[in-house]
Amino acid sequence: MMRKGGHTLLIDGNYFLHSRLFVLPRPKNGVMLEDEASRASLMRKLAIDLASEVRKMRGFIDKVVVAVDARSWRKDLFPTAEYKGTRKADSSIDWNAVYNVYEEFQNILQKHGVVVHKIEGAEADDVLFGWSTLLINKGRNSIIWTGDKDLIQLVNYSKANDSYSLWYSPVQKSLYCFKDFINVLDTSETTNTDDLLFNLSTYSGVREEYKIAIKDWIQSNKVKLTEVNCDEFMFNKLLIGDKSDNIPSVVLWQKEMKGGKLRTYSITDKLADKIFQQYNKENSQFVIDQLFNKDEIEKLADVVYRVIGKSSIAQIKNNISQNMSLMMLHTKVIPDAIQNEIYSSVESELKVLEGTDLSQLTNKEKILEGTGWLKVSQTPKQYDAFSNIPTETKQPKKLKLVGKKTNKKLF
Repeated sequence: MMRKGGHTLLIDGNYFLHSRLFVLPRPKNGVMLEDEASRASLMRKLAIDLASEVRKMRGFIDKVVVAVDARSWRKDLFPTAEYKGTRKADSSIDWNAVYNVYEEFQNILQKHGVVVHKIEGAEADDVLFGWSTLLINKGRNSIIWTGDKDLIQLVNYSKANDSYSLWYSPVQKSLYCFKDFINVLDTSETTNTDDLLFNLSTYSGVREEYKIAIKDWIQSNKVKLTEVNCDEFMFNKLLIGDKSDNIPSVVLWQKEMKGGKLRTYSITDKLADKIFQQYNKENSQFVIDQLFNKDEIEKLADVVYRVIGKSSIAQIKNNISQNMSLMMLHTKVIPDAIQNEIYSSVESELKVLEGTDLSQLTNKEKILEGTGWLKVSQTPKQYDAFSNIPTETKQPKKLKLVGKKTNKKLF
């Protein structure tokens, strides 16, 4: 049963698959995953890494969700933008085999109570947005497991519901959180173990139990904390664009170098910060919803033009609007039909209020038991995710913010 105060682990399935695939050894000859042994290596790698994180987080998560990609609505609405057009399939990999293994892995997880969520027309990012939004509205916390820094925009805290969403990368051991996250986590100095055991039947007792567990996880795994202002983060992202998704900066210009060669320039994070400071100087403190007002976009385009030049206000306005549609995860950006389908599916899952059977997700043997994948060949020693996991845990110490209280140079 899901308990209020716990955390739902929201996994970016696309990132999870590809980040595990590309650390596997490449064959000297032939195509990757063309044989059964290499396919089994991928399956076990997925199971090992999932089990590793679940084992570490077991004290404060009670449900696991994997968001799966489908063809994006963005490609249909913006065909000329060539959204993610720079991504090319690696011909040295048998992609049919990759997706067959991944689909079977999803089926295995579902048998253990993991929610595998795919919505036609929506990317995994959209699904994660839907889950984190509804969980916060229900007074529940979530941790988004990904390496995609675009999803830092989903970091949020609702004071009214006393619930939040966080961004986590296990590879970077990095946790992006909202301002004052450490203060929200702090338990009363007078609270002791006996008090917690006595009060576990109450909401406050359960909530304190989760606080201790997540602080212990942060300390034991040396997770770096970085507070982020998500409005400022998205302000900068919209101006800079995203090369990995083939989304250009709102201003591009060329300069002739020695020898006559032209070099293309764009807005950098330093310039974006300068624009942000100028905008706030001339207008009210920025919040992301302002950009859904045409007058505010006009003001922003004017500031960009005065700081950068190299374009026209009309073109800058058009580019800002397009980047908002391609990059923002927001109720006013994602089409209503897509949102309604996501929310409807999430609501049906939350009504059941069943937690994931975490006991079946703590090692690869339990995850893959009875599937036949464990018999193909032995998992390479370098993929043993449990070799460095401590068998004992220490009492959590007072947390310190490792990352700076800024969102500069996040991308």
